[in-house]
Amino acid sequence: MAKGATTDERVTVSQVMDRIPVGRFHRRLLAICGSAWAFDGMEVIIISFTLPVLISAWGLSGLAAGLLGSASLMGMILGNWVWGRYADERGRIDAFQWTVLTYSLFAGLTAFATGFYSGFALRFLTGVGLGGALAVDTSYLSEHLPTDRRGRYLVYLDAFWPLGNVFAVVLAWLFLSVLSTGGTVAVPFLGAVAGWRLLFASAAFPALLVFVIRSQLRETPYYLAQKGDVEGANERIRAIAEENGEEFTPISAESVETGESPSYSRLFEADLRKRTAMIALAWFAVNFGYYGVFIWLPDTVGAAGVVGDFSVAGTTIEGLYVYFLLIGVVQFPGYFSAAYLVEKIGRKPTLGSYLVLSGLFTFVFAASMPEVSLFGTGFSGFWPFFGGLLAASFFTLGAWGAIYAYTPELFPTEVRATGNGFAGGVGKIGAVLGPILAGTLVEVGYLAALAPLAVAFVLGGLVVFAFGRETMGEPLF
Repeated sequence: MAKGATTDERVTVSQVMDRIPVGRFHRRLLAICGSAWAFDGMEVIIISFTLPVLISAWGLSGLAAGLLGSASLMGMILGNWVWGRYADERGRIDAFQWTVLTYSLFAGLTAFATGFYSGFALRFLTGVGLGGALAVDTSYLSEHLPTDRRGRYLVYLDAFWPLGNVFAVVLAWLFLSVLSTGGTVAVPFLGAVAGWRLLFASAAFPALLVFVIRSQLRETPYYLAQKGDVEGANERIRAIAEENGEEFTPISAESVETGESPSYSRLFEADLRKRTAMIALAWFAVNFGYYGVFIWLPDTVGAAGVVGDFSVAGTTIEGLYVYFLLIGVVQFPGYFSAAYLVEKIGRKPTLGSYLVLSGLFTFVFAASMPEVSLFGTGFSGFWPFFGGLLAASFFTLGAWGAIYAYTPELFPTEVRATGNGFAGGVGKIGAVLGPILAGTLVEVGYLAALAPLAVAFVLGGLVVFAFGRETMGEPLF
């Protein structure tokens, strides 16, 4: 028996994992999980740049364009629910591989879409993989982290999202602007290929990450112990401890309580139903607001009249791409501030306050749009609009980081991925409705389109303040 264990001591998985300080293993794990997260962000945002091109190429109506833009979000609802349950039944690592492969494959196949119906189907199936990856990735990473660093590292995970967004901006700029002539790109042996097709084809390369996952990652100790595989759990803990240069302490068989088979009904039993409802409503709010704003952001920025082209080293860069890069860059300090605060003041106050502030600053940049003049003509213009937009981006992405840190801690191991998936799936219903509502109301005016999104952010924050429970410092259970 390893040093530090006795025959009569009931040593749990959480106790043993808390004895292994963050080290080389955790940093390597974050890099792999974060790469999958960044690719998720890239796949989701690509449609924002291709949608205007597809509207013209396929002659889409406003309704068809809205449905196509929301197709992957619809798929994410199903993906969250199905893959979360699968991960609790069959294992996190198996689900992780399949979800990454799914979204990569169908994102790449979208390059061969011929019209609305094939494009919608392929984007929907891409979303099924994306939603599953988001539910599984957080569950997997959370079950490898010590309690005192879990919240911070889960926020760090979500900070990879804007990396994917920035990567999507760069790829869109290359295929739709720099390399494109009249909307097509000259490709050796293929001739002129539509730039949007090459953009989607490039989105297939994250499939290579599956080989990294298969060779570098193994099942989590929490999952193995919950399934009764104490030996497997101890082997996994031993490998983690050795990689970090720490002593190995085994868990005791007496400490393991195998749970029931995962089911959605478990989420609504007396001990979980309040937290399930609270976090699902928070997920709905952040998705409704974020996707309502960002899916239509190119259109909103263009309508604000603040976009101008930039010249760098003699090369003209469309202003839209520059603004998107700036918006992506400001998201990083939003994440890092949330990473600090979730371990300093707690998950509940961080998430609640960032949601409320997201709503307030969304209203600020909406009120500064041309022809609104809500606070007088002096309020409109570049700085109120762009400053409000950057602040909204800062707090919204910080809220995303906080909610990803908070959610896995609310559910026990046997339904952790199921709970993650359920809350995320409810959120993606909001993600579908937000852009549709904003697209419908924009004909009335940009303030009318954006105000409901701001209200949703604020209400989500108030729900967290009123009904959330603090989990900072609590071990996983």
